Amino acid sequence: MNKTLSNQKRKLTTIRNQILKARDFHLEPENLSNTEAILTALKSDKKSVKVNYEENGEIRSYLYNHVDMIDSISPYPLVSNFIESKTSETYQSLLNGCFCSVMADMASAKYLAKGGSNFDTDICLNILFALAYLDDTYVEFLIDKLAYFKEAQVEKGKKVIFFSAKSLLPLVVFLYGYGKGARLANLLENACDAKYQPLDKNPYQNVNDVYKQVMDTIFSEDDDVFRETILSMCDYHLANTKDSHLVDFNTLLWQYFPIEILVLLKERQKRGFPIDGLSHPLLDDFLPYFMDNFQLSEQNKMILGTILD
Repeated sequence: MNKTLSNQKRKLTTIRNQILKARDFHLEPENLSNTEAILTALKSDKKSVKVNYEENGEIRSYLYNHVDMIDSISPYPLVSNFIESKTSETYQSLLNGCFCSVMADMASAKYLAKGGSNFDTDICLNILFALAYLDDTYVEFLIDKLAYFKEAQVEKGKKVIFFSAKSLLPLVVFLYGYGKGARLANLLENACDAKYQPLDKNPYQNVNDVYKQVMDTIFSEDDDVFRETILSMCDYHLANTKDSHLVDFNTLLWQYFPIEILVLLKERQKRGFPIDGLSHPLLDDFLPYFMDNFQLSEQNKMILGTILD
């Protein structure tokens, strides 16, 4: 095994273990009790709930608003089911975990309030999930969140920064277009990249070499060219995976689940092109299942209903 492959496998093992630790944290008695109180309130169609907790021997309380309630539902118990046992059923659990992230951004967009994704990279990854497994209604909701992300920076008098401008945002535009009313086209106006360099309003003018290659070759009839493109994306993903807002993949959910690659494989297969012969440590967990249709869980249906009503 070469050194690069060994390092990649080690990094993925670390990510899986961190997700399992996050699962364990959310299943601790106090945290589990909070989650159950929030779910009970949501089932009763309540948009806020007061939860008591102990701190330094004193009983305190916290009032969760609707966005807080949805944002507090952790994806990691659901994702962990797939990590521990890979089946079609647990893949649905993984997808429902990802949908928790989508719903948190939808709630934030609905109320124009803080919650859900903290950075545009994660919002773009939620959009790519919606493109892969949901429909345009969800995509448009998440574009609302991306617009709110920009507006919140403007209101604070900050320079508008898009950390996804050279990779994930152009990919969203590539797969979806500019959106209704060309809203995606307007996002980059007066915006900068992570190094405070002005961005071109045309997202394709900002794209880095790896993602440019993706857009040029993902639908290539040359299978070798296609495979090389996907493998370079896998390497890019793992090279840009760490706990830092300066990289594309800074949350455990999207570090583990390479939705930006899987959505491209789904699009390629939909257009009748083969995807055979692929293997990479980042992808191998998901290749047997990623074409399955998404089945929304009853719990997520209930939570979603509180957002859409």
